[in-house]
Amino acid sequence: MSKLTRRTGVAVAAATMSLLAIPAAYAHDSGGDGDRGDGLRARSYINSDMGANRSVDPNSSCRNRDQADRQRLSSRASGDPGDRNVHNDACFLDKNGVKSDGPASFQSFGVGYISACPDPDGAGPKYAVLRDTNRDGRNDLCFQSGYQETGLSGDMEFHARVNNTTELGDQRVTWCSDADADGCRDEDVKDSISVRWVR
Repeated sequence: MSKLTRRTGVAVAAATMSLLAIPAAYAHDSGGDGDRGDGLRARSYINSDMGANRSVDPNSSCRNRDQADRQRLSSRASGDPGDRNVHNDACFLDKNGVKSDGPASFQSFGVGYISACPDPDGAGPKYAVLRDTNRDGRNDLCFQSGYQETGLSGDMEFHARVNNTTELGDQRVTWCSDADADGCRDEDVKDSISVRWVR
């Protein structure tokens, strides 16, 4: 067997093993149909914060998404979330419309940053990690190992907040299934919101 054939065989085997390691519910496109996890859809929306964010539909939810906001710059970082932050919620829906759990990330692009990335279950086994992946001084990736399970309002959904104190412009926040915890660029099951930050 030639070295090239041997290398090709090893590469194919490695690729196959890496695909087998991904849970079935996260290994397909969000538009899929069929058995065991196929048809999983990502649904991300802006929460009106019980009317505090008046430009957002008060009924915004996973099933009735308001995905665009126009928000004034915050006057302070204020321990984040900030005085004019935007609350981004999300959920996975299976092919029957039932909420599903799984590892996921919020990833911010453009102006602004992710200001809150809460632990999904407090002292429980689930966890959250907030990172500045491009080292520009702004947190842009919030990974959560599963949805919120606290016994409070908002359970069975994912939550983050975004904020901006300095730069006018557009922020896009993509939320995705993210079993490898490295962001949404390489994922298929995803959805986005947008915020236009103004004075």
